[in-house]
Amino acid sequence: MTDTVLTIKLCEPDDTPLIVPMIQAQVAASGREAPDPDALAEIVHALLISQFSDFVLAQIGDRSVGVLQINYRLSTWELAAYAVIEDFYLTAEARGQGIGTRMLDYACARAEGRGAAFIQAAVRSGDRAAKRLYEAFSFSASTNDLWRSTLPLGCAVDFDAPETETSSEESHS
Repeated sequence: MTDTVLTIKLCEPDDTPLIVPMIQAQVAASGREAPDPDALAEIVHALLISQFSDFVLAQIGDRSVGVLQINYRLSTWELAAYAVIEDFYLTAEARGQGIGTRMLDYACARAEGRGAAFIQAAVRSGDRAAKRLYEAFSFSASTNDLWRSTLPLGCAVDFDAPETETSSEESHS
């Protein structure tokens, strides 16, 4: 195998060490601190074992140049299984080479093969290249915005606290 051969593959739990640095690079490229590699490896391995997620890896020779995560969910509104693309990252050398197109094609076929009725992806508002890629696969922008809040929220109500009843004597004192 030469150094220029591109391979797109569905990952197994043993591929966790190949996935972790790619996700770390994606997080770092977004301006956030990359997660601890050991903790990330535990999560990736658990996702691969659970069958609730697939990871697709692109390699040129023995170098990983792309990663894509597919999560599988059930919709109560659509009464159907569906897929969500997350952690789609290409190294700088892989961009503009058609590798992302091949990875997304593989991911869509995989999701369809797993019985997904539809597939969706969250795209950053300014990522024009990603939008063009998804549009080429007939994705369209949703009317929903994805919102996020870090937990705990610090809510005033402690729903786990045991209920206490105030006796009538205490309430009249």
